Amino acid sequence: MERTTMGSGFNLVPLNPTIGGEVTGLDLRKPLDAETGTALRSALLDRKVLFFKEQHLDVEEFERFGRAFGELFVHPTMPHLPESVYINPVATEHGPAKDWHIGGPWRANPFVAELLQLKITPPVGGDTMWADLQAAYRDLSAPLRHLFDELTAVYLGDPAQYSPTTRTDAGERLEVEHPLVISHPETGERGLYYSTSAVRIPGLSELEQVTVRRLLIEQATQPRFLVRYRWRPGDIAVWDNRAVWHSAVDDYGDAPRLGWHASVTADWRPSPSSATK
Repeated sequence: MERTTMGSGFNLVPLNPTIGGEVTGLDLRKPLDAETGTALRSALLDRKVLFFKEQHLDVEEFERFGRAFGELFVHPTMPHLPESVYINPVATEHGPAKDWHIGGPWRANPFVAELLQLKITPPVGGDTMWADLQAAYRDLSAPLRHLFDELTAVYLGDPAQYSPTTRTDAGERLEVEHPLVISHPETGERGLYYSTSAVRIPGLSELEQVTVRRLLIEQATQPRFLVRYRWRPGDIAVWDNRAVWHSAVDDYGDAPRLGWHASVTADWRPSPSSATK
């Protein structure tokens, strides 16, 4: 696809008609000026996932880059680096997050964006995929859009259920409910909003829930809605957690796959209304 030169001086190469863009021309080891930060945030809204090759950031640089997209989040149960409470290590022994998911559905205000930099990549495999939930929603028939507009999904509200090192049976069953379709708080674009960690879809029978879940996954994971990224050491991905879900491909065995992850939070609530805060 055609390369686009942004006003702030970096280049953006789309990787799919609606999702994914490779950014070149920036050295993220250096602070971003205000114009570049604004342009990157605009590009993220448009492309939903941005990729930056071979940046090799240190802890301070990774944190600084993450703050270009908002306030960094301190996860209450996931391990973090000794040098930073904001950076969660990604390690082979944790296993890949291979189920399709959004970040932070256990919160009333799930993450607005996430960042991942891989430091060590397996010799083969270990890709990550992202699905465009807005394009998948637009492609649904009108009757199905109407059905999904009316539904919600319930998630366990215990963050320990979402940490690879602390996942347990919930003691007190706290729950959080989100719409199955939301309007993006910045663009107004409507899209599916669902994570496979949902414990139920209220109002539906068991059979209906199974059917809806299967339809959601099969609809959104069609190749035309996906971008799949082959990592190299130092690569960084940033994605809009309000517009996509993601899945790590479990095809690299016990080979090392190590990196850093951070989440961006904000004062927002998933809402079916275009008047979202």
